[in-house]
Amino acid sequence: MISRNLLFAVTTALVIAAPLAYAAEPAGVKVTLTDQTGKDMRIGLSTNKVKAGAVEFEVINASTDLMHEFLITPWKGTITSLPYDARENAVDEPKLPHLEGVEDMPAGAKATIRLVLTPGEYVVFCNQAGHYKMGMEARFTVTK
Repeated sequence: MISRNLLFAVTTALVIAAPLAYAAEPAGVKVTLTDQTGKDMRIGLSTNKVKAGAVEFEVINASTDLMHEFLITPWKGTITSLPYDARENAVDEPKLPHLEGVEDMPAGAKATIRLVLTPGEYVVFCNQAGHYKMGMEARFTVTK
């Protein structure tokens, strides 16, 4: 697997991706990873916009049987234009140098990840085979 700042989560974990510049309470975002047989998969966000600085993502894989991921990367292009490897049926992660998140979350797993984000446009997605193309992606904005 490629080298990246990711965390395998079975129950609950906390990651500090960068030193906190200040001791302010982080913005909180609840993330729900869902799928339904025969329907689109999705990433639900309690908010899709936060101020720059520390952001704490509370992630739950609400699936009853599928593994999911919560990945975030800065991205100015369209939400569906991430570099894609059709052979792997997944986003080409080595082409996303600032990729962070939680990978390989079993069904029912919960994790908390704290990141320090700078202003800009981001994409959050699941990169289990086929999931990104099945709708597990969302736009996320960090303001000044």
